Amino acid sequence: MNIFGKTFGLLLGLALMAALVAGAYFALEFIVSLFAGLDTQVARVTAIASVVVLLASMIITAGIREAGRRSTAVQHREQKAATYQFFVDCWEDPTSAREKLQALDRLLALYGAAAVIKAHVALRTIAREKGSWHPDAASQFGKALFEIRKDLGEDGQGITAGELQELVLPVSDSVGSAARLGDPQPSAALASRS
Repeated sequence: MNIFGKTFGLLLGLALMAALVAGAYFALEFIVSLFAGLDTQVARVTAIASVVVLLASMIITAGIREAGRRSTAVQHREQKAATYQFFVDCWEDPTSAREKLQALDRLLALYGAAAVIKAHVALRTIAREKGSWHPDAASQFGKALFEIRKDLGEDGQGITAGELQELVLPVSDSVGSAARLGDPQPSAALASRS
């Protein structure tokens, strides 16, 4: 920007500032002239009432804005929790259809945290490459659960991804948690998840 542009910008800024000051002066003069015709006691009471009404309206407006923000935050948190519940349902059910997983992908894209999305993509990759019955898939599922808890505000102290995995996919004597994550028939699980 050349010197002419800088000078013009400075002069324009000063002119706008002068117009603002002049407008404030004339507004104040108008208000004073309104109060000049009133009795002194009435003018004081009117001025105090005006200030109280302005302050009350500012407080009410701030309260309404804050309530709107809280409502939006609560609604977003509920959507996130529902999405994560759907995540668990999809990966816990060995017969999850491809459409169900695609719906989960869309929901995670809208509401999921970056770490949860990355964990889900890694889980889908493992399920596609090794099969959803593979122990790595169960391990990644536990990591995804851990990331979900962190996103929902639960700290991760005192619990591991493996323990979370065991809560959702408990190990029994006959069926391991890795087998519960996928179809007992590896070829069907691979076809339904990819």
